[in-house]
Amino acid sequence: MKRFISAIICLILVVALVGCGQNNAAQDEGKSGSAAASQLDAIKSAGVLKVGIEGTYKPYTYHDENDNLTGYDVDLAKAIAEKLGVEVAFTEAAWDSLLAGIDSGRLDTVINTVGITSERQEKYDFAGPYLYIPRQVVVRSDNDTLQSWDDLKGAKVATSKASTTGQIYAEAGAEIVLIEGTDQAAQTVLSGRADFCNFDPTTLNDYLDEHPEAQLKVAFMVPGLSEEYGIPILKGQTEFYDAVNQALDDLRSEGVLEELSQKYLRGDYTNPVE
Repeated sequence: MKRFISAIICLILVVALVGCGQNNAAQDEGKSGSAAASQLDAIKSAGVLKVGIEGTYKPYTYHDENDNLTGYDVDLAKAIAEKLGVEVAFTEAAWDSLLAGIDSGRLDTVINTVGITSERQEKYDFAGPYLYIPRQVVVRSDNDTLQSWDDLKGAKVATSKASTTGQIYAEAGAEIVLIEGTDQAAQTVLSGRADFCNFDPTTLNDYLDEHPEAQLKVAFMVPGLSEEYGIPILKGQTEFYDAVNQALDDLRSEGVLEELSQKYLRGDYTNPVE
């Protein structure tokens, strides 16, 4: 009889433990789903979208003559925040430290010509793309040695550490000379410390408008190379990602993306480069 009672007690304990395990699993799953949605909830609760930018990269993020932040990506961030029903708060930092701000939670995202790469996609989901920018090799006016892709082997390129196209040039055999921002890239080439830099057409046009004396020219357009810009969202934040993607879709259909492109980039770069 004692053995029978002991067996019954053991059976009851096993059933209880299984039930607890199932409850805990369900609770953990619920917590996981809640955490995945928490960033969008937190943004809306605070009423602020925290966006990282450089603030030195004209025509995307820069200060105008009155020291006000402006540019394509600045206006885009404001438009996205409006779609989300919140204000935008910008944090300016060096390019190489921007994505780390997302990882640490200091930033919700970075809207500053972030190129979509397979390496970055391991950590972030990218809303977009929202821009497709062709690339060109820019050299000093008296430099006739760089005529094609093959000529880049052994040449020095002025680029930031985290630049997507800088990595592509490195794979072509170019040597990286680290810089920060458009002005420093141009000055590094003009001084001879680098052989070329990587400017898209709009960035070069804006730089030459401000520095008409700068002896720079386009050596050649890079065939088949355009950079796609997107908005990085930390993986797992599905609701936030969907909301930003929806905002971009709405802004595209409303003509806002093209309008901003024409205003700041002097052309429509909102469609894939053929």
